[in-house]
Amino acid sequence: MLTLISVSDANNLVHNFNWHSPSWDLFIILAWLVVAVIYAFTAGRGRIINILVSVYMAKLLTLQAPFLTNAISGRLPGSLASIQQLAVFVLLFIVLFIFLGRYAFRASVDTRHMVGSLFFSLVFAILQVGLLINIIMTLLPAALQSNFSSLIQIIFVKDPASFIWLVAPLVYLIIVGKHIADTNEL
Repeated sequence: MLTLISVSDANNLVHNFNWHSPSWDLFIILAWLVVAVIYAFTAGRGRIINILVSVYMAKLLTLQAPFLTNAISGRLPGSLASIQQLAVFVLLFIVLFIFLGRYAFRASVDTRHMVGSLFFSLVFAILQVGLLINIIMTLLPAALQSNFSSLIQIIFVKDPASFIWLVAPLVYLIIVGKHIADTNEL
């Protein structure tokens, strides 16, 4: 069920957020912004597409191939048993990133910038890092998810958040991509 919050509810969430005492909530927001800015400056076109495809494939395999989670369940220490899906996702992401970067996207040209615009890169980085945070947080046990503030839960965990984070980077690439396509490639 898709539930949207009103502007006044969003305003209350931001005002009730505790910005003064450091917590995981504040760390998540700051990490999201810092990693997105760094990522926007350092990633080339091949790496951006490689990471995006690796994230989608790792999430799909984690959710649709339960035998992978079962295979790792006996190998994790007891304290990590509750985050089996997260461990599988991280391992699959790393393996896919390495192999896709080495073989599948090797022909992509990293020396050309996806867009000469810093704005495009920054917005795309925010969307892609947000997707990664959403996936990690949704793979955490429900008890850990409930410890986060309402603002963090609405942005990354609750019902429409996962769908929005999965679709937003793709929609952004499709909409902006047709305006920035290299005419030589058409």
